[in-house]
Amino acid sequence: MNFDNHNIDNIVKSFISTKVLDKGITSNTILAYKKDLNLFTNWCLNQKISFYEVKKKDINFYIQFLRDEKLSSSTINRKISVIKSFYDYLSEIDLINSNELKTTVSQKVEKILPKLLSEKEILYLIEKSNEIYIENPIKNISYLRIQVILEILYSTGLRISELLNIKINQVANIKDKLYINGKGNKQRLVVFNKKAIDLLKNWVNIMVKNNKNKNSYLFENMHNTNVISRQHIYKDLKKLALKSNTETEKLSPHSIRHSFASHMLNRGADLRSIQKLLGHSDISTTEIYTKVRQNRLKGLVKNIHPLNNILKDKG
Repeated sequence: MNFDNHNIDNIVKSFISTKVLDKGITSNTILAYKKDLNLFTNWCLNQKISFYEVKKKDINFYIQFLRDEKLSSSTINRKISVIKSFYDYLSEIDLINSNELKTTVSQKVEKILPKLLSEKEILYLIEKSNEIYIENPIKNISYLRIQVILEILYSTGLRISELLNIKINQVANIKDKLYINGKGNKQRLVVFNKKAIDLLKNWVNIMVKNNKNKNSYLFENMHNTNVISRQHIYKDLKKLALKSNTETEKLSPHSIRHSFASHMLNRGADLRSIQKLLGHSDISTTEIYTKVRQNRLKGLVKNIHPLNNILKDKG
């Protein structure tokens, strides 16, 4: 059977449909799968490699191609993981005899410490967004929205994709907690503090006054029924960073989530609790925050300890 005669697009669609049923993957993951597989299949065509006859050595050449594109090890691992899963699927539906790619070794990934904001920085950003909004509530409505988003992300540790998937009917009568569908369609409990609840309820009222119904997304565009994009949130955060003299590269939804976890750990929360709050399936993912804390403690000893300061003065 000549695998190249098959319609690769239909096979990819079938593979992704299977993943949706098996794992409940999100729309963002679907797009990532499509992008990763399209890149690989186009590379195979350019290299005149039959999809049916892809070998482990071909994947090694592909990995080198990805390195030449200056992609990080973690990104390469993700792309290769998708390809291996794809070929498992091809083996299951008998389009190939076996998956030679099973033994492909993952790239070594250096754990990069997340960029963090201090507690003071985050509180100032929230205050600044409120200050700008109050100056002109109609013109500066986006600053109220970013204030609500900042407050929720920092009080809950939600992923931005999880926040943008929330609908008004889920939070219209919220008291202090909410069950959400997180990564991998896994449900978890999210707890809100009082300030976040108050801001959230105020935002819901504004959305309803702007003709949004209870089935609308919490952060829909005011002019249509499209949920605002993550890119839109990044843009709003950068604008706020410039207004508040905060380093723009430090401020992102992801850095706020990391800051939430690190600040909780510094204030005595245990790692297992933080794992549950963040929705990490593996504790090893959460353990990066212990390294952040260790580095912070080393920095305190180095910069603040009185004996160290005496030595500096003598030098």
